[in-house]
Formats: sequence, C-alpha cells, structure tokens
Amino acid sequence: MKAPVYFISFAVTLLAFGCGPSSTDNSETTHDSSEIALKDEVVSAENVFIYIPSPIQTAELIKQAGAKYNGDLLSNPADATLYTTTASMALNMGIYGSDLAFAGIFNQNADVVKFMDCTRKLADGLHVNAAFSDDRQTRLENNINNRDSVLGIITDTYWDCDAMLQDNDQGHASALMIAGGWIEGLYLACRVAESTNNNEIRIRIVEQRSSLDKLILLLDKQEHNDVTVISNQLKELKVIFDKLPKSSDGSLVESKDPESGISVIEAQNPESPKSLNALEFKQILDKITEIRTSVVSTH
Repeated sequence: MKAPVYFISFAVTLLAFGCGPSSTDNSETTHDSSEIALKDEVVSAENVFIYIPSPIQTAELIKQAGAKYNGDLLSNPADATLYTTTASMALNMGIYGSDLAFAGIFNQNADVVKFMDCTRKLADGLHVNAAFSDDRQTRLENNINNRDSVLGIITDTYWDCDAMLQDNDQGHASALMIAGGWIEGLYLACRVAESTNNNEIRIRIVEQRSSLDKLILLLDKQEHNDVTVISNQLKELKVIFDKLPKSSDGSLVESKDPESGISVIEAQNPESPKSLNALEFKQILDKITEIRTSVVSTH
C-alpha cells in the first residue's frame, strides 16, 4: 500500500533499524524498529527518514530493565468512545496502542484484547477500521497465548493504520498517533522508574532526548493546526531535556545517501547515555504527566 507522505512500521525487537510488517502470525517477528519516512516538500520533495522508537520497542526496554506489569498505569478503556475530534482520536489511538504493546510484551492477554478493542474504536472514527479486519481479530483470538504472534498482529495492525491514514490524506493524524504512542511510552517508563527507582530505566529515559527532537521535527513538518498544541507541549519538554548534560554535540543534521539520493536526519554525534538525578527526573516526570493528562482528558 503506497503511503504518499510517510510511513511507519512498529517494532518488536530492540536495537537495529528496519521496516515492514511481519509475514505470518506463527513465526517469530523480525521487525527491528519504528521507521518513519516523510516526503519533505521543502527539500526538493526528497524522502527523509526519521527514526523514533515504537511503543513495542519502548515496552520491551522497560521490561528488560526489570519492570513489573502494572495495569493501573494504563489509560482508561472506557474513555475510548469519548474522543470525537480527529486530533483526540489520533493521539489516543497512539496512547492505547502503546498500552496495547505494554500488555502484549508482558503477556497480559485479557488487557491485549481490551486495548485492541479501544484502538479499533478509534480507528473506526478515523476511517481506518479496515486494519482491524475480522480475519485479523480471529487470528488474534486463536493465537492469544503465543506472544510472538500477538506482537506480530499488533505490529501489522499499526503499520496498516498508518498506511491507510496516508492514503486518506490524513498524514497529520498519523503523526499525532505516533506522538501519542511516544508520549505514553515515556510516561510509562517514568512511572515505572518512579516506583522502582530503577537506574536502567532512567538511562532509557535519557536516551529519548534524540527521539523527542525527531518527533517535534515530524510534527512541525505537518504544518497543520491539529498538531500545534501537542508540538508546543513537547517543545516545553524538550527544554528540560536540553538542560541535561551531554558528552558530545547531539544536534540533528541531514545527510544524503549518494546511491539512493535519500536524505537521512540523524544525530551528528550522539551523546552517551547518562542517568538522571532526582531533580532532573522529577522535572521530566511532571512534564510528561502534564502532557499525557491533557491528551487523555475527555473534557
């Protein structure tokens, strides 16, 4: 399915970057990361690739750092029908999608079904409900105890949602969905770190600095009123991240592959991961909680 503006593929594994949906429900998923490609109308309409961690990737990082599952941290499924604007539906489809990934990573099958239903309702409102086909629902039910299959179905569903949003000329909605997923991932990481005092998770939080820069870049490229509010809120969070010490210049630069002609936006000198002191952590926790609260609010 051709995506006219950009596309996203949601990851299951952690470190390398790649794209594309899984081939079957019964084989081990081989996705590597979330890859977003957007057409840059300013830079000669070239494709620009921006790497942002997927909800599944973030959830896996949290689990590998020793976290325990806490369903009380997740968004309220009963609120799914209360989001009625394009912006609120797209953002909260990302929120619920991250919750869905979190439940899937921790083998919480009842919550997987619950949050799949939430995302289906919002996809219906955004006219991309075909991603939640009866066949896919049947495969989920038949493979609910197979973790790899469940994660593969989640990945494929989100890839399809993104592609359909692009085909429906709703690129801004796809960007908002991505933002919602990222916000929830960081929120969950912060809340787990708060309750466990886990330094490994704090390091993972610091690593989101580069992802935040790229997410803001993605949102601002939409030049759409629906993304302005969330972009401005994330820029307030960026101010906090930018104050964290760096071991090197992590500024974003654009390079061009001489063979493909594709431009890639990446950190010039990615900084080494550092942990957070108590004040830095509280500032990030407070700000991401404020942003997340505004996104999930039904008022």
